[in-house]
Amino acid sequence: MTPGSRGTHLFRAVAGLGVAALCGWGLWVRPRRQPRVLNAETLAAEREALFQERTALLIHAGRLQEALPLVARTLEAYPGNPVYLKQAADLQGRLGHLREEADLLERFLKVAPTPGDAFPALGDVYRELGRMDLCLHAFQRAVALEPANPEFLYYLGRAYEYGHQYAKARQTYQVACALRPGDPDALAGWGRMEVFIGTPAQALRLSGQILGPNPDNVDGLLVQGMAYRQTGQYDLAEASLAKGLRISPRYTDFMVALAGVASSRGRRDEARVWYDRYLAVHPDDTAARARRARLGHGGR
Repeated sequence: MTPGSRGTHLFRAVAGLGVAALCGWGLWVRPRRQPRVLNAETLAAEREALFQERTALLIHAGRLQEALPLVARTLEAYPGNPVYLKQAADLQGRLGHLREEADLLERFLKVAPTPGDAFPALGDVYRELGRMDLCLHAFQRAVALEPANPEFLYYLGRAYEYGHQYAKARQTYQVACALRPGDPDALAGWGRMEVFIGTPAQALRLSGQILGPNPDNVDGLLVQGMAYRQTGQYDLAEASLAKGLRISPRYTDFMVALAGVASSRGRRDEARVWYDRYLAVHPDDTAARARRARLGHGGR
């Protein structure tokens, strides 16, 4: 081994001892962790976080009555917070407290950065409360907020339809279809309006656009069946409506439509059966009840 090589090996050995010493120092002498400052503000924030976590867990577990006072307490502390307003509105809705849900959604609308999030819930709540005027106004406000939102336009069209404003409903559904071509819900709404206004050929064309890509679409089948009935093609009407009812047995519109077809064909007993099935689910439908009454009782 040459003197130069010995010097090199000696340097490396000393350097290695230095690195080891530094590593050992790092293992045994660590910087002391700074204590967390627990001032009143920090403690309050932590308590609030735990409180909200408990509330969320109760809601997730379906223990809604237990969550209700906690949500009310939060809202009392933060009355203008849109997150808590929406949480409270959703909870009231799940509990069936519709008036409270509507009031909270109205408050949410005034403070939320995205007020459109209140829809369609607000309009639907007013409809369930029987306030069709407020339902329509709610969806008019939704469209005013987002005029190019096809979903909001669909709901506005539906509100016009519920109010028997068929021309306005048709126009609104048409705009929704222009913004989102091929949308089956808006097409079905437009098709229903063509039936009600008295242009069944147009309704059949629209139902074809729905059923072409999806032959089992129940809304398309309903429009098709109603349009066939209006044109006097009763066999085709019954086939479309019966198919729709097989696919969706709880879709009661098919029952009342089949009652209408049977009545048009003079099959009064059959019509009575369909009306009775429909009215068992919708006893407050005065129009259907009146048509059923005109059929009288069986055996006459």
